[in-house]
Amino acid sequence: MQIIERNNSRILVKDNNDEVNISNSNIVQYTGIYYKVINDIDHVAKIETQFIGIIECERSRYDTGITGIYIKPLYIWNIIGYEWLKIVNYKEPNTKYFYYPHLLMIPDDYNTYYCPLYFLNTIQNKSLDELDEFVNITKEFTLNFLDE
Repeated sequence: MQIIERNNSRILVKDNNDEVNISNSNIVQYTGIYYKVINDIDHVAKIETQFIGIIECERSRYDTGITGIYIKPLYIWNIIGYEWLKIVNYKEPNTKYFYYPHLLMIPDDYNTYYCPLYFLNTIQNKSLDELDEFVNITKEFTLNFLDE
């Protein structure tokens, strides 16, 4: 798996040679983690589920180039109710360590500082036609933030 630049676009080339446009502002579906605070700030459950999000920017290193992308989650798949829910309380991170936006990284690049997720192989572009189903979603979902 690798991330390349082509025609002013950032492209993820998966191991099976499928290509996904992961340029800024693209809408994608991906596997991510919902961090649910249980009882107190010291106990966090990590729930793997599907998200729809918007790509905000890349993560890169001067020596290896682009190593991942940051994705702002917009919708979360409710694995109990089998439905998409609209995330209504997303806020930009204000500390060095954060869980959202999700940081999806190439599996070979290990980073212990920013809670990276190694789910780039699950990412898929969503077309405008596919997004029409999300316009009518009225059920809301609130993320847990550890600094609250």
